[in-house]
Amino acid sequence: MDFTWTNDKKPTYAAGKVWQELKTALQDEEGVCYHGHPIFSAENTQLAPDIMCFHKQWGLYVIECKPWRLTDIQNIQNDVWFINQLQESPYSTLEDQLYNALSHFTREKRLRNGKNNLIEGHLFLALPNIYRSEWEKRGLSHNLDKSHHIIFAEDLKPALLKACLQKLPEEEQQMPLTEESWKIALSILKGSNILKREQRSFAQKPDTKAAYLQNVEEQIQLIDSEQESIALKIPEGPQRIRGIAGSGKTVVMCMKVAAMHIEHPEWEIAYTFYTRNLFGQVKNLITRFYKNWSHLSDRKEPDWTKIHILHGWGGKDAPGLYSLIAKNLDVEPLTFSEAKNSFKFKEQSELLGRCCKQLLDNKKKIPPIYDAILIDEAQDFHFDFYKLCYVTLKSPKRLIWAYDEVQSLESLSIPTTIEIFGTNKDGSPIVDLEGTYKIGENEEVEKDLVLYRCYRNPRPVLVAAHIFGMGLKRAQGAVQFIPTQGGWEDIGYRIVEGKFEPGQKVTIQRPEDNSPHRLETLVGYENLVKWQAFNDRNEELDWIARQIATNIKVDGLRPEEIAVVCLDWRQMHESFNKLDFKLSQRGIQVIIAGKKGNKEIFHEEGKVTLAGIFRAKGNEASVVYVMGFDQVDTNPKLIVQDRNQAFTAMTRTRGWCILTGTGGKAKALFKEIDEIISSGPDKITFTVPDPKTIQRNLDSLEYERRRNRIKKVKDLSSKLEGELAELKDTGLLQEIIGRLQVMQDKQNKNQ
Repeated sequence: MDFTWTNDKKPTYAAGKVWQELKTALQDEEGVCYHGHPIFSAENTQLAPDIMCFHKQWGLYVIECKPWRLTDIQNIQNDVWFINQLQESPYSTLEDQLYNALSHFTREKRLRNGKNNLIEGHLFLALPNIYRSEWEKRGLSHNLDKSHHIIFAEDLKPALLKACLQKLPEEEQQMPLTEESWKIALSILKGSNILKREQRSFAQKPDTKAAYLQNVEEQIQLIDSEQESIALKIPEGPQRIRGIAGSGKTVVMCMKVAAMHIEHPEWEIAYTFYTRNLFGQVKNLITRFYKNWSHLSDRKEPDWTKIHILHGWGGKDAPGLYSLIAKNLDVEPLTFSEAKNSFKFKEQSELLGRCCKQLLDNKKKIPPIYDAILIDEAQDFHFDFYKLCYVTLKSPKRLIWAYDEVQSLESLSIPTTIEIFGTNKDGSPIVDLEGTYKIGENEEVEKDLVLYRCYRNPRPVLVAAHIFGMGLKRAQGAVQFIPTQGGWEDIGYRIVEGKFEPGQKVTIQRPEDNSPHRLETLVGYENLVKWQAFNDRNEELDWIARQIATNIKVDGLRPEEIAVVCLDWRQMHESFNKLDFKLSQRGIQVIIAGKKGNKEIFHEEGKVTLAGIFRAKGNEASVVYVMGFDQVDTNPKLIVQDRNQAFTAMTRTRGWCILTGTGGKAKALFKEIDEIISSGPDKITFTVPDPKTIQRNLDSLEYERRRNRIKKVKDLSSKLEGELAELKDTGLLQEIIGRLQVMQDKQNKNQ
C-alpha cells in the first residue's frame, strides 16, 4: 500500500499514532492511504479527515482520530458527544466526508452494478487513549449505530488493527473488484481521470493512426505514486523537481497549486513559466484539479485573486512576475525590446536576468508578497530571476522549481543552488537542498526530487532524443554527457554492462516500466520515429504538406493533433508561409503560433499548428514533424544548443515523430538516428567520452551533493581539530589517526 502525507500540518498524537500503526499493518496490502487528502473536503468546510484508506478488497475508509480519554466523555446521545462541556458530532462530520468521497465514484457508470455501487464506504473513529474494556464498562457501545466503528487503544497492533478494519457488517462488505474497476476507482481518487483526453469519434478504419491512438486513450492512465506524493506534499521551504521530458512536471506543479489553494485559501501563490502559450494549459489544469477535489455542491472556480498565473517577463498585453514586482516598487518594467537596447546580450534569459538584477539592486526594499512561487521550465531562467523570486517570498521561502536541463535552449550552465542563491556570512548555503523537511517525528517532505518515468513520449522517441541530444553516435564525438551510473538511473535507464571510464563501452537499456506508452506495442518500436532527406527546402515542404493531408484524410487525425516544428530559425517565417499556402491548397488551415492574435494559443480546433522551437516548448501533439533538421550542428559554438532544440522538438510528440531536412547534412544526422533506433531499447551501446572533449556535463546535481558532503566533512574536521586541541589528549588523537588510516587503506584497496 502507498502511504502519502498530503499536507504541511504536523500530526496530533492521536493521528500520528494511528498513521504509524496503519503503515505497519497494511504495508503488504493493495491500496492507497492518505493523511488529509484534499478530495475529502466536506460540504461547507475545507477540513479533511485525518486518514483516508482505500483498500482494493475492503473498500474506502474514512478515519478521524481523537485524543479523548474516557474521563473526557460525559455522555453520548444519538450523534452528539458531550466532551468536556462541549458538544461534538464526529460521525456526522465523517458521514459528510464519506458521502463527498463516494460521490466521486457513484457518478462513474462503470463503478455501478445496476442501482448498487461497487465501492463501499466505512466510518471509523480512532480513540487511541481509550481501551475497549473501559468503554464497554461504561456502556457507551449501546449509543452507537452499527455502521459507526471504533478503533481502540488495544487495536493499535498490526494484526489486531487489520482484523478491526476487516470486521464489517455484511451490508458494508465490498464485492471483489475487477482489475479495470480498481484502476477506474484509483484514477478518480488520484485525479488522473481529469487528464483523460476528449473521446474521439470512433475510428472507422482499423490500422490507422486515429485507431491506434483511440486504443491508447482508452487505457486507464494513473498518476503514479511518485507524482502524487510530490504534488500533495507542501514543503516548508525551497524544493527542486527534476523531471525528464514527458514526465508530468507541469501536471505535478498544477496539482501542487490546487492542493495548496484548498489547504491554504488565504495564500498568495504565483505560478510562472518561460513559454507564453503555457498559460491556458496551466490555468485549465489547476481549475480541473481544484474542482475535482471540491465538494460536488460547491464546484466553483479557484480564487484567481489568490492564484497568479504569470509569464516570467510579462509585456504590454499581459503582466508577468518581473513586471508586477517592478510596478510594486514604482519602477517602470522594461519590455523585451527595451531590454535588448539597454543591455549587450542576445539571449532572452540573460536579458530578463539583467532586468531582475536592476530590481534587486534598487534602493527600495522588495516586500514579501507571495506565500509560494512555482517556476515551470526553470532551466530557461537566469540566476537573478530565481533570486528575485526568492526575495519576494514570505518565510519559509516556498520556492519550487521544475526543470529538465536537456531542454535548456539557450544557456549551457547547470548551476548549483550555491551558484544561484549564494551563501550566508558563515559560508553555509542560503538554499540548502540536502535532506528533507520534517513533519512531526516520522513524516518527511523531500527537498530534491526526480521524475524519471516518461508518459508523453513513446519509448523510441525518448531514447532517440536523449542519445542524439548528447551526440553519443556523432562521428566527431559526444557534445554533452552523463558520466555516472547514478545520473543515467536518475532519468530512467538501467546499466546493462560497462564502466563509466573514458574510452570504455557502456550498454544501457530503458525499461518499458519507465516509458509505459502502449503505442509502441501496437505499431512497433521502429515505426514511431521516421526521417526523410530532400534536395531542397521546397521539396521538403511539399512532402510535409502531402503527409499532413494523408494524416487527416486517411489516418483520421484532427488537424489540431498535428504540429510542425521548425529548427531553421532563419528561414522559418518564409517556410511557414509556403507551407501555409501548400496546405491551404489541400483545404487545410493552420495556426502559426505567436504570429498574430493571442500569443498564448498553441492549438486551435480545425487547424494544424506551425511553431518555432521556443513556441513549441511545453506543448505536445499526436504527430510532430521536425523540419529543418539540417540546421543542427551548423555552428560549432552552438552545437549543444542545436542538439537541445532537436531534443525538445522531438519530445513534443505523444505519438509519431517525423524528422525532415535537406542535403548531405541531414543524411549524416539521420544516420545517427538510424543507428539509435535500429539498436532497440534494450542494448543501447556507446563509448564513454573523455570529459575534456565534451562541452557540457549533465550530472552536476550529483557533484553538488558530493561537494556539499565534502564541505560538511571539512566543517566537522575543523570542529574536531579544535576540540582535540583543547583536550590535549594524545591517546585519543592517536586512536583517531589510526581509524583514519584504516579508512585510507580500505579506499586504496578498492581503487
